[in-house]
Amino acid sequence: MFTPCLVLIAGGAATGKSGLARALVRRVPNAILLDKDRLLGAWVDLVLRASGEEVDRDGRYYWQDVRPQEYATLEAVAYDHLALGKVVVVDAPLRPELNDPAWVARVRTECAARAARLLAIWVIVSPDTARRRMLARGEARDDWKLAHWEEFLRRQPYEPPTGASVVIENDDEESPDRVTARLLDTIQSRMATDWEGASS
Repeated sequence: MFTPCLVLIAGGAATGKSGLARALVRRVPNAILLDKDRLLGAWVDLVLRASGEEVDRDGRYYWQDVRPQEYATLEAVAYDHLALGKVVVVDAPLRPELNDPAWVARVRTECAARAARLLAIWVIVSPDTARRRMLARGEARDDWKLAHWEEFLRRQPYEPPTGASVVIENDDEESPDRVTARLLDTIQSRMATDWEGASS
């Protein structure tokens, strides 16, 4: 079993974060998955509708009022599971957080207080690949992005943030199974390097 760790699977929209996060949890015996959209997506949509806002993740109200509470809740649940000795895999975009050295330092301190490590993985694809995937999945949360593509890319570029520990490319040149195997090998190699005494 791996020693406790907070593994952040982060990246822009449609980079394949969720598939990678789920595959990693299947490979690590004491891991649990915290998928932000699965845990809090319906709650966020309800809050936005009740406030008369569009159901997307790009408006001012979401970023200033809803998102901080959404992410604080996700973080609190993650710490509870770290304290139970788990490897906690969080699937969420996390760009502003990973660009904030104070946030990264605070989370690292919170992890250390629970005898856990922090590993921040940024999943990257080309903007063209991301756009193609958004069109294919046809989700309402992507409507604004697709309608205002250039503005979206200025607000949320796909380049890695400064706080990422590992950057992994996940474009479409390889089969999904092969990409997943390669990504998991990269993650587990980094785990073995960073976590002395851990074994799978």
